[in-house]
Amino acid sequence: MRHFFFALLVLMFAAESLSAQIRRPPRVYTTNDPDWWVSAGVGGFRGNGVNDGVTGSSWDFGNATNLQYRASLEKAMDNGASFGFAGSYARVPFTYSADLAKPLPVGENGTRCLSCNAHLDMTTLVLGFHSGSGNGFHQIVELNGGVVMYKNLKEDAGGAKLAPSKGNIDPLFSLAYGFGYGFSTRMALDLIFADYTFAIHERKGLANGTSNTNSMPSLRVALRMGFGSHTITR
Repeated sequence: MRHFFFALLVLMFAAESLSAQIRRPPRVYTTNDPDWWVSAGVGGFRGNGVNDGVTGSSWDFGNATNLQYRASLEKAMDNGASFGFAGSYARVPFTYSADLAKPLPVGENGTRCLSCNAHLDMTTLVLGFHSGSGNGFHQIVELNGGVVMYKNLKEDAGGAKLAPSKGNIDPLFSLAYGFGYGFSTRMALDLIFADYTFAIHERKGLANGTSNTNSMPSLRVALRMGFGSHTITR
């Protein structure tokens, strides 16, 4: 009888050891949530401007409100979050002024004016994190980091190309907050206020007390559409 119980005990321990060594294959679950999000929106933004020490010029945006168009492509994550790329475009009017006594860099083909009205193309490209989705009302938080590109600086009178003729690229950072309304799990309308949005210009050629930060708060409305099916592995 003792031998029987001993053999039974050995078999039980062996079965547990063998079960622990066998790995169960992960299970993949398909949810009703989308795997990708695409958004398109329009809004207004304000900017204070850029001081460019290399060309001795200032681009005063005057804190005026201008239209900005934005689109994004994001990969869905868990808990209503997504991660991806976003870009925006705006045609911005500004006042260009320059210190004409300061020589331009060698090879610079752009012209300057003491003070004149002008326009430029402002494009942003960022890598961003978006949190907030679902049916009905929900809160939204966005974090973005990337670049802002100032291109095609042109004087309004005559269309002369202003220095810097090749434009400029600055790092851009943004923290946004807002609300959304989900018509379904795959379509939502968002209202987002990006209060903390700023670009940092290089300090080369600038006086110590001159700002190199362009603050650009914005308010936008965006339509988000979801595609595909999100899977979860457990």
